[in-house]
Amino acid sequence: MRSIIEGNATFAIGHFALGYLSGKGSSSLLKVKANLPLLLTVSVLPDIDLIFPFLQHRGPTHSIITFTVLMIPFFLIYRKRAAPYYAALFSHSLIGDYFTGGVELFWPLSHSWFGVDIGVTSLTSVTIELALFAVTLVLLVGTRDIKELLRPGNHNLVLFIAFGAVLGPLFQFGRGYEQFLPSLLVVPSLFYLGLFAYSMFVDVWSKLRSAEPAG
Repeated sequence: MRSIIEGNATFAIGHFALGYLSGKGSSSLLKVKANLPLLLTVSVLPDIDLIFPFLQHRGPTHSIITFTVLMIPFFLIYRKRAAPYYAALFSHSLIGDYFTGGVELFWPLSHSWFGVDIGVTSLTSVTIELALFAVTLVLLVGTRDIKELLRPGNHNLVLFIAFGAVLGPLFQFGRGYEQFLPSLLVVPSLFYLGLFAYSMFVDVWSKLRSAEPAG
């Protein structure tokens, strides 16, 4: 069954939280370090299908088969250090999108849709996203992970993708955004836009400073 929310907005706030929590949890369990900018970016990467008109949203890029195959080289090279990012991908499809209409979970072996219909703009969904945002914010500050996010030379520029994932629903950019971002998610969205923009700025500024001739 096709997702009944096809074409509706997909909000990054919950995906960031789920990716962060699942990635940090798996990194702690396996005793490996996860790069925070990469982790947050990977958590929304499946939604890249929104900018390609030839791709079905929540189709191939949300399939656990697709990203399992794509992750194989990373597991071969980085072994268990790749696990947090794999967990972030899983959280996107199996938690975030599964409960807000569903995904084409086993593409290309099956074109069936799997999921539960909790509308992405429903009060239930928005409340959950806000709660996840609050938990994530507390952990980012409490564990001082937010300092890692703002440290230059830490793959900060990949946050351009995460920045776009927030900007799209906020200003209705890209294919499929048919509804405005719920007003309750505007403040968390602006928070992430500011955080990611500052993170990228300090990285670029650091590179420019280091490139200046001495003396």
